[in-house]
Amino acid sequence: MPLYVCRRWTGLVTGREGQVVRWVRPRDLRSYPMPPADEPLIPALIDLVGAGGG
Repeated sequence: MPLYVCRRWTGLVTGREGQVVRWVRPRDLRSYPMPPADEPLIPALIDLVGAGGG
């Protein structure tokens, strides 16, 4: 499963296929429904971005 981190951007973020987009801190990801295949990515995101998300 591809995982991307973007630290800089310009403009507004929008879902291209009707998805709702929400910025959340990595430590809060377990509060959101997601496919089971995505759940193992949470610790990697916390390590990469940091528990605070920034």
